Amino acid sequence: MVRTRSPALRPLLAVVPVGLLLAGALVWQSTAAAFTATTDNAGNTWRAGSVALTDSAGGSALFDPATDGALQPGSTGSRCIRVDYTGDLPADIRLYVTTPTAGAVTLDPFLVMSVEQGQDVTAATTVDADCTGFTSTATPTFRFNTASADLGSADQTKTLAALKAASPDYARGLPVGSSVPGGTSLTFRITYSVVDDNNAQNARSSTTFTWEAQNTP
Repeated sequence: MVRTRSPALRPLLAVVPVGLLLAGALVWQSTAAAFTATTDNAGNTWRAGSVALTDSAGGSALFDPATDGALQPGSTGSRCIRVDYTGDLPADIRLYVTTPTAGAVTLDPFLVMSVEQGQDVTAATTVDADCTGFTSTATPTFRFNTASADLGSADQTKTLAALKAASPDYARGLPVGSSVPGGTSLTFRITYSVVDDNNAQNARSSTTFTWEAQNTP
């Protein structure tokens, strides 16, 4: 016998899926609705500070045989330089002295040296190598030696060899400025004198003077 589904049940069966769809739509709309609020802090930026040094020599050597000629016992010479600190972080500045690669050192023990720090000036002040524009402090400030190398009162043991040995890098450099602010110009007079020693004949020296700034922590 073949049974047939009662016609009265057909509309009810068709209604059930539609009812489920409508219920699902109502639930989705209910969960999607929400109150919201935001706040923001825009425009944040960072910039690192700087340390920067320049000097009045413009890359030219202070001492050169073309200027100083062939030296002999008692020969002396002085050269000056202005060092400008233009960074925007306070910095400690030191001077150290090294021998360039393949440089000569045989005259180092026979050159008495002095490094004098003069008065601070502005970057617009002309300080020439011939020491025009250099002014000593009220009591002359010597960073190396006790007096100018061309004076008899200078310590004769303070030679270029001793200077290179004592101050070969920043860590052991001559302190010339502490917490120096930007816009400061330092001045220096470097002087040499040749000792009276026959072993100095035909000897030569090569030197690099380096001023380095490191920002104060």
